Amino acid sequence: MNNTHEITVNVETPGDPLVSRTLAILKDRIQQRCSIKVVQAGAEAQLVLTVAGDLPPEAFRIDQAGAAVRIAGGSPRGLLYGVGKFLRTSRYDGTFLPSTWRGTSTPQCPVRGMYFASHFHNWYHEASEPEIARYVEDIALWGVNAIQVSFPFLNLQGWDDPQAGPAVTMVRRYARIAKDMGLLFSIGAGNAQFNGAPKHLRATPLPDPTRRRGNSGNPICPGNPEGHAYIIENVRHLFEQLTDIGLDFVRYWPYDEGGCACEKCRPWGSNGFLKLSRDLTQLGREYFPNLKTILSTWMFDTPPEGEWQGLTDALGKDAGWVDYILADSHNDFPRYPLDVGVPGELPLLNFPEISMWGNWPWGGVGAHPLPSRFQRLWDQVKHVVKGGFPYSEGIYEDLNKAVVVQFYWDRDQSARTTLEEYIAYEFGSGVTQDVLAVIDILETAAECFDRNQPLNAEEARRAHRLADAVNGRLPTWARQNWRWEILYLRTVLERERSAGDGLETPAAEAAMVRLIEIYHCQMETDDPYHHRVRPLSRQAVSRRGEC
Repeated sequence: MNNTHEITVNVETPGDPLVSRTLAILKDRIQQRCSIKVVQAGAEAQLVLTVAGDLPPEAFRIDQAGAAVRIAGGSPRGLLYGVGKFLRTSRYDGTFLPSTWRGTSTPQCPVRGMYFASHFHNWYHEASEPEIARYVEDIALWGVNAIQVSFPFLNLQGWDDPQAGPAVTMVRRYARIAKDMGLLFSIGAGNAQFNGAPKHLRATPLPDPTRRRGNSGNPICPGNPEGHAYIIENVRHLFEQLTDIGLDFVRYWPYDEGGCACEKCRPWGSNGFLKLSRDLTQLGREYFPNLKTILSTWMFDTPPEGEWQGLTDALGKDAGWVDYILADSHNDFPRYPLDVGVPGELPLLNFPEISMWGNWPWGGVGAHPLPSRFQRLWDQVKHVVKGGFPYSEGIYEDLNKAVVVQFYWDRDQSARTTLEEYIAYEFGSGVTQDVLAVIDILETAAECFDRNQPLNAEEARRAHRLADAVNGRLPTWARQNWRWEILYLRTVLERERSAGDGLETPAAEAAMVRLIEIYHCQMETDDPYHHRVRPLSRQAVSRRGEC
């Protein structure tokens, strides 16, 4: 590619919508980073995009085709992933330096999802459609093949709530964006229902001596026939909103906003939860015959109630309605599926919590990279899981998304390798080691926060000095990228809160106000849960209190 003014691209599979979208993404990402034009051309092009029948559907190959670089995918989606690898391993130092990476790459885990927790008026809840579409493009380039969102029952009184229509529109928007990108789409379902549900249908609170399961939300008792009918009616209405777009997965979640400890439902995980999930599966397959189900075991046997063994016994008799078991915990992975086996001998998925650990509010002090933590947790399960759906409360943990999704793609790729690729692509050449040093300090800060200990003030100042030095060396496109800005602002806030006045200083306030703008937070809100995702600006107001 010797032409310094333009790159010519030959698309050998014209007419396919995702191939056309992939070309547009390639063009946009290159032209965003350097003053060069990407134009379509014929047989003499410098870059060839093609779909090749000799590759597995999601695999890609980058090789030479004469003088041209050829990116081939086993399907249009495989081509998208190949373009992602090409973009990340190219360089943009004033001009375009094409990737020298060559080879064939096939994902090792079939389910590489991302769960956007679209509630609390967080970024996923509030971002515009163009922003969401671009973000889905970005994570798809890393290898994501499924998107999941939540319908925010928690925030709504019922279907007649003025915000219910916009909430349905939001879910449909994500479904359409995912489908347009060739990705699978998933939602959650269970006994967590509307805030305005009749009181006499409410679930019996769960035993929660370890304060891990939670009794939040508005769970309904499915052991009460009227409560069961109420759940079915609401989930049916939600399914009906997606019949024209499609639904690939439904995930059933046992605790946090769900659960019931009444005599008919307990132990919830292997009794009421299982029965309700089976009924919802039957309902869902009336609308989506090929619907796949993901049964979560999050916080099973916390406290011990025989839930894991009960699930194994039940699925030993009838596992035909379940496609995947999802397991994870707040910290180390549950031992039962590792030591005893996966109930029903089903494929196992994980659910890395990439958002909340080691910070409050979630994302409230900026970027939240935890590569060493997720490397340790991945090493516990990489030999057994078939993928997963990381839990995301916002864009502030974008680094964690890349790390985990690349684990799913290549079980042996280290978090460090992914970070090096991410930094070079998103921030430019020549800053990798300094940014890695900043990330190490910020992860230590999260560990200190989790232990309720302050970060060493000199380390906080060092992180900011490094970030300041990097900031002065970045190309304009990288300096203006929100990914860099939230990382830089995190170093400002760590420096401030490690000093005497903490987050009360003018510098800290300015940083938090800027984060509020980036996250689309509401400076004044009626959402009692919004404080969980909004930085602690002194200007912020919650009119209905905080839950």
